[in-house]
Amino acid sequence: MKVVVVGCKGWGQIHLRALSALGVELEAMERDRAAAQTCQEKYGVRRIYSDYNSVLSSDADIIDLVVPHNLHRDMAVAAVKAGKHVLVEKPIARTVEEARDMIEAARAAGKKLMVTDQFYFDPAVRAVVDIIRRGQLGRVHTIIVRSQVLGRPTGWRTRLEEMGGGALIDGGVHFIDTLLELGGEYEEVKAYAYRAFVAMEGDDTSMALFKFKSGAYGLFFYSWAYPNASLLPSYEVIGDSGSVVEDLETKRRTWAPPRYRVYGDPVLNGKRLEVPDVDVFQEMFRGFIKAVEEGAEVPFPPELALRDLKAVLDVYRAAGVPWAK
Repeated sequence: MKVVVVGCKGWGQIHLRALSALGVELEAMERDRAAAQTCQEKYGVRRIYSDYNSVLSSDADIIDLVVPHNLHRDMAVAAVKAGKHVLVEKPIARTVEEARDMIEAARAAGKKLMVTDQFYFDPAVRAVVDIIRRGQLGRVHTIIVRSQVLGRPTGWRTRLEEMGGGALIDGGVHFIDTLLELGGEYEEVKAYAYRAFVAMEGDDTSMALFKFKSGAYGLFFYSWAYPNASLLPSYEVIGDSGSVVEDLETKRRTWAPPRYRVYGDPVLNGKRLEVPDVDVFQEMFRGFIKAVEEGAEVPFPPELALRDLKAVLDVYRAAGVPWAK
């Protein structure tokens, strides 16, 4: 199985680290010679491409797109039409129309398409979903999902056109996915999204209230404009007979080794529940590769990534930001 990672700086190298442990043949596209050399030396990348047409005409099985949001649709559509399976960084796209074009093109070509959202693969999320479904919390009335950091975006992440928004559509979509996994379908959103002070064109902070069809309410907060942020739980679910909250002792502080989980263990009614300490990146890529090999459905269907994008755009519209349509 041959995988070409397009873009091997930053997050591209995080992808390469996980893929290199799975026994696949790695190639990459990167125009920066220093970054390309690093990818070859650290991750065993066998070949470096300097243009995308060469990637499309290669014998790669999978193309992994780690590129700005405004490039997702065109590059993904070109890849599936060239007979490649496609991984693409979150969000799936900037707009619903772009995302649908990608999904329809993959379906028409008979190729796999999956968004690389490692948060979906965290075992803590699955454990909390099971707790809710088993009724261990009783009737759930409130779900809280939050993340607050001091972000310092650079390059294309500071530009509205390339991002399709700001912090929310970039890192925030991860936490929107968690909120929707825990809360299910929603029927109403009230929100604010704004730029507090971070040097970028889009929002650096957003907050929203979701009214779920189940009758529960969701409180969402995401910010890149939080100096000296306190360590707080990223998820809490509260019912009429119990509660579950993220354990701060096992909560992730960084993407550095040796731990590659997203969330801390669930604490159910005051008792910590241990969940598998997996590498969420390897789980994500392993699941996609298996789907390609077996002709099965991908573990994170693109329709769920579209669901998450729609929620982000609903927040933007409810907040009345000028770029939301």
